[in-house]
Amino acid sequence: MTDDSGESAVATTEAEAEHGTERALERAEEHLPAEMTTPAPGLLPGELRPHPTPVQYVTVAIVLVVITAIEIAVSYTEGTIPDGLIVVLLLVMAFVKFFLVAAWYMHLRTDALVFRRFFILGAVAAVVLYLVVLTTLHALA
Repeated sequence: MTDDSGESAVATTEAEAEHGTERALERAEEHLPAEMTTPAPGLLPGELRPHPTPVQYVTVAIVLVVITAIEIAVSYTEGTIPDGLIVVLLLVMAFVKFFLVAAWYMHLRTDALVFRRFFILGAVAAVVLYLVVLTTLHALA
């Protein structure tokens, strides 16, 4: 004969714990601003503002093409301006393009801050990992 009272006690404890967790979440949501708990009309959960219009997407694409053309022009100026300046100019333009793509096409501009923070955390972690591997390989050579 098995003792079901122990199993039912465990199930009751788990149900009480789950109910307590739900209640704690409800209490925490009560203290959050309304814009964090309910989406604005016409927006998906997690969005802070509407998505860009097709005209805005095309405008950003044209800006990216112009920056790419400037990058190509700068790369052909080798020998006429210092190499260090070329590198700095290309890095700045690459950063601007990265920012535009991440903000507009990955919708980080319109989504909640938590998504932006996770993206930045991942980008910083990737750079740190790259630098660690680069210095480790250099140290071994």
